[in-house]
Amino acid sequence: MRCTPANLLTLCRIPLALGLLFTAPLSPLFFLFYTLAGISDMLDGPIARRSHTASRAGARLDSIADLVFLVAALSCLLPVLSLPGWVIWAAAAIALLRCCACLVGFLKHHCFSALHTIANKATGAALFCMPYLLPLVSADWLCAALCLLAGFSAAEELAIQCLSKEALPDCKSILYLWKRQS
Repeated sequence: MRCTPANLLTLCRIPLALGLLFTAPLSPLFFLFYTLAGISDMLDGPIARRSHTASRAGARLDSIADLVFLVAALSCLLPVLSLPGWVIWAAAAIALLRCCACLVGFLKHHCFSALHTIANKATGAALFCMPYLLPLVSADWLCAALCLLAGFSAAEELAIQCLSKEALPDCKSILYLWKRQS
């Protein structure tokens, strides 16, 4: 993997995410690390594309950094949120769908390919906004909206993996796949 500005920005997300684990949840320091990690996620892709340094290795690194960020943020936030039991079941079902999509993609295409669909990006953006919205919106309503969006994006990713004839990490949606195959 080349040491490009985009890859360095992606790599920065990992220590920022791990820094969350050593801060008080929802504290100013938590929000500083959280916001900087989120900004790195928003900027690394456009920088890679504009500098013509986008690569499969960079996309994989981005997926790994996203996973580290998600796990760290959830590890910090879940203990301080009082969530209804259905949220845990919904999250487990969504995680199972995502694992199935990864497995199908690996078995069919012999490579790990997390898809960068519009729904996945919207889910990521919604998940990122959640801590900022907690003072404004009931956690139950936020969780319901997030579970619906995440469930749709996970199901769409599984459908794309099942229906695609090749690995398509930049597939925008199931509609894109149908247009491409017709």
